Amino acid sequence: MAGISKKKYKTQKGIINKYVITYRDIFGKQHTSGLYDTIKEAKRDLWKYDNVNSEKQNVTYGEIFTQFLNKASQEYSIGTFKNYYSVYKRFFENISDVKYDKITSIQWQEYFYDIESKSGPYIQQTCLKFVKAAANYAMFHNLIEYNIFMKIKKAQLPKADINHLTVEELKLVLEECKKSFSLQCFVMLYTFIGTGGREGEIFALEKADFDYENLTIRISKQFTQNQLVMHPKTASSNRYIHIFQDLADVLKEYMKTLDKDNPLLFPNHAGNYHNASNFRIRFWYKLLKLCGIEKRVRLHDLRGSYIDLVLSSGLSVKFAQNQVGHSKAETTLNIYAKNNSDMISKAQDKINNIFSEKCEHNVRIKENPPNKKNDPLAQKAYG
Repeated sequence: MAGISKKKYKTQKGIINKYVITYRDIFGKQHTSGLYDTIKEAKRDLWKYDNVNSEKQNVTYGEIFTQFLNKASQEYSIGTFKNYYSVYKRFFENISDVKYDKITSIQWQEYFYDIESKSGPYIQQTCLKFVKAAANYAMFHNLIEYNIFMKIKKAQLPKADINHLTVEELKLVLEECKKSFSLQCFVMLYTFIGTGGREGEIFALEKADFDYENLTIRISKQFTQNQLVMHPKTASSNRYIHIFQDLADVLKEYMKTLDKDNPLLFPNHAGNYHNASNFRIRFWYKLLKLCGIEKRVRLHDLRGSYIDLVLSSGLSVKFAQNQVGHSKAETTLNIYAKNNSDMISKAQDKINNIFSEKCEHNVRIKENPPNKKNDPLAQKAYG
């Protein structure tokens, strides 16, 4: 709680009394207000500081959101931070002075219904992700006791148009790329397909990140939003990707063609990082058209295709998770992995093999048992 203190000051006219309001901020640090001539004046302003203390629930939404945005600017990708900052300015900045416990979950639910109806389900989803993360951060630092946004119902999103490439389609795009595009385009595409790396991670690779002896590629940075960021998207994304021998051999031969003075593994014509948008337009979409692939396939969908490839090959979910840099296996399975035709075909073959195997003693069970009356062996077997 805020309190009033009397201060004595020595002046040319003698000792005079002044009054100050003493309070603690949300982090427990003590502060004092300006000077007041009378205690009555100080009491009149006491209410302004009465709620500015370290007790839970007295923190404002503005304090919660701005503290979280500061963290996001340091730890999150540029794209994620920009999205969060945008929805904060658009939907939440106007309630910055409101105390956390002054808005009920019912009122918040109505507000999020309104966001969904006016701006669409995807904007509502981003807004909800932002406020949930901000409240969780405030809880972690003991500013609030509960996350009110956990009670808010998520928007129903339309089914995403995500299309992964099958093994045969992956082979097709590689063959067409080798025939119709430059060596660098082929090696980059092979690296996308053979690692499951994110676009920004592949664009940021340097020669030193590739280790031929250990068959690994180190992921420690990303080139995103036309900026080099010296850390990947998340902490779990800082990793070594284990690659197969053929990709390693292709990378080793390709590196012999590069400028020795340029550290980048995949520099553009000017020797700088590739612009992701230009790369998609000038290369990826043209390649899909040459291959006759009409379905919508993003360059990012090669990441999902890699996960499908790993899982359909019988490798573990944990291996796939570590390769692509997910913090949770659920993300690998629920968002990226799909039951494509390769998985379905292999599953059908395996199940078929189980039920088509011969029974014990190598005797198949026939559809129609032999006639017991005419066959003495049958009479013995069937009683």
